[in-house]
Amino acid sequence: MQITTRIPDEALVVRGGKNQPRDIQRGTGTHPSGISGVSVESAEDMSVAELAKTIPHKQVGATTAAAIRKAGGDVVRTTGRSPYHATLTGLTPEQASKLLTPTVPNPGR
Repeated sequence: MQITTRIPDEALVVRGGKNQPRDIQRGTGTHPSGISGVSVESAEDMSVAELAKTIPHKQVGATTAAAIRKAGGDVVRTTGRSPYHATLTGLTPEQASKLLTPTVPNPGR
C-alpha cells in the first residue's frame, strides 16, 4: 500500500464535471493505493486555474481540504495524471456535491 501525504487544510481541492451527486457516485472507485473515493486535484498555494489544467472537463468545482474535513471526509495525495492528484474520501455523493457546486467554466482550458 502506498504511503499517503496529508494535504494542508488551506489547499484548494478541484474536481472536473458537473459534480452532481450522480456524477460523484459514478466517479467513485478504489484507487490502487486502497483508498476509496473520487479523483481530485489539490495543492497548497495554487489557483483553481493551475489545478484545472489537467482536468479535461469544461467545468470544475472547487472547495478546500478544510471544508471537506469539516464535513467529515478527507483528501489525501494519491498518484494520478498529475503531481497534484488526490482522492476525496469519506463523504456521501450528496455531501461532496454540496462542496463542489456550483461549478464554473474550467479556467485551465
